[in-house]
Amino acid sequence: MERIWTPRQCAVKVAQNASGVTRALDSGHVLKDVYDQLRQCSELIAAAGYLKEIGQCIRMPHPAVIDDYSSNRLLTIEDGRALTSLLGWEPEFVKHWLQQRLHLVSPIAAVCRMSTKPFAWDAETVAQAVMEGRSRQSIEWPLTPARGFYGGITVPIHMPRGRTGSVSWYSRELSVDVETVLVEHGDLLRLAGHRFMDLVYALRVETESGLEAPLNLSERELECLTWAALGRTDSEIGSVIHRSPTTARFHIDNAVRKLGARNRTQAVAIAAQRGLIHPLDELTAR
Repeated sequence: MERIWTPRQCAVKVAQNASGVTRALDSGHVLKDVYDQLRQCSELIAAAGYLKEIGQCIRMPHPAVIDDYSSNRLLTIEDGRALTSLLGWEPEFVKHWLQQRLHLVSPIAAVCRMSTKPFAWDAETVAQAVMEGRSRQSIEWPLTPARGFYGGITVPIHMPRGRTGSVSWYSRELSVDVETVLVEHGDLLRLAGHRFMDLVYALRVETESGLEAPLNLSERELECLTWAALGRTDSEIGSVIHRSPTTARFHIDNAVRKLGARNRTQAVAIAAQRGLIHPLDELTAR
């Protein structure tokens, strides 16, 4: 009978390094050893293998990576394959996730958008939240105990251009206490998630057009654009900055032009995505 290692045990665990040679390691050092190897990776293909190995160490061998919760596009690796295939997710599961657009209704995604800390979650609780909050009856949430998913640990990742993603590890064993795993290994899982997403972003910069050129918006233009994001009219903005409505509109029009936007609505969206305008909740308190 195969022995099951728990996160608390200081027993000998067999791990496999990148060259395929097996070696015995004290389980208290396995995760750090694997993370050190992940940290040295420069390619997603190799890094994905270490994500899986980290999952095996904590008895949560199913990692999942979402690089942008606002998009239904699959993340691909250097050779063009979908990362999901490399991480062991079955094509039917992935197809269902994409067709149902589950990234739009995921409670896990909602937490990621509002937090930076790793968190543990219970699959039954998440599935219930999906059913209670669903906007369409056709939603079939697949991460349920009935389908062999009992919980997980998710590391929120906030990336440039306002993107929010995550790196998660899923439990397929009812006996795994995800809260305990989080307490014991949350810091290292957080490092591993961010390191992996660093590689994702580096690949995206190489394959896309790269970073935008720096924008030279004035302080007054940014201020007016921020108030516009709160729905204020030119007259209201002028009153706040102690200038005429015409002056307020002048600053906003300049911001629209510099951002390459078609109108003030698009300019606000671009500025928010690039982190140029102040948090709106801070201004509403004024």
